[in-house]
Amino acid sequence: MNFEEIDFLNKRVPKLIFGTLTMAPLQRNMPPEEGGKIIAHGIDLGLRWIDTAQMYGSYKHTRLGIEYSKIDRDKLVISTKSAVKSFNEMSDAINQALSELNTDYIDLFLLHAVRSIDDFKERAGAFEALLDAQKKGIIHSVGISTHSTVCARILATDKRINWFHLMFNKKGIGITDGTIEYQEETVKIIKENGGRVYAMKPLGGGYLKDSAEESLKWVKNHKLIDAVALGMTSIDELEMNTNIFKNLEVAKDLSDKLKSIKKTLFVFKNLCIGCNKCTEICEQNAINVKSDKKAEVDKQNCILCGYCVPVCPKFALRII
Repeated sequence: MNFEEIDFLNKRVPKLIFGTLTMAPLQRNMPPEEGGKIIAHGIDLGLRWIDTAQMYGSYKHTRLGIEYSKIDRDKLVISTKSAVKSFNEMSDAINQALSELNTDYIDLFLLHAVRSIDDFKERAGAFEALLDAQKKGIIHSVGISTHSTVCARILATDKRINWFHLMFNKKGIGITDGTIEYQEETVKIIKENGGRVYAMKPLGGGYLKDSAEESLKWVKNHKLIDAVALGMTSIDELEMNTNIFKNLEVAKDLSDKLKSIKKTLFVFKNLCIGCNKCTEICEQNAINVKSDKKAEVDKQNCILCGYCVPVCPKFALRII
């Protein structure tokens, strides 16, 4: 059985997107050669959209994956993002992506991690650089990524934004200022205005891993979602996730194996604001906010219950 596909500017690609965050330095820190081989295997299995970002540090992983697979670049969709603010900084970010990915164009370039409408306005120069590159044909589509439902709702009618990369999972984990129901209403407005949406964190940053198959099917089959980005770091994960997106049965031993993989609670220090919400909910005394106002995990006490993940207002805690 084949993937359900979508149209991306006359390219037919599966709804499952190969996300590269989890293999990158921010999380697993896999060597680029190892990550490239996994990406290449994903391409061999039929995946055609690779999602990366300047912040991830996964450009080399992505480039090597394409080279190892020997696929024609024009058969792929590559999306990337940058969190810079000015026109010149974004111009540099675009050039960096082109150079490090060894490509003449980027299919989709997003303004990364827009925190609020005020943040979007402060990054007007960077957004203008994306629009300028789009006019020149260097970028084919422009988008934004955000954890904020309020921000997405305000920008939903902005016709300059082709794609929105939004938090979307059945529990609403990671949404900073709303519920999944409010997010669904927001996505409906986006779609009514001609925009398209690809979901991030379908497994809630790892919080929903024990119900992975059910959770992925929920997002995959959601009528408002065009595509789903999912981080993958092993052949086993690739096999399970591609089977789910092809509506094939997932072998129980494979599902059990992936559930049994050792995980850890990871703190994104650049996102943590030291609010203590995680320490207040943790019954294991496994998280403390240190003198630098950043949360730190005591791995000896942490039982990976995940109760801290959804209470973090900045989604700085993730099980990986």
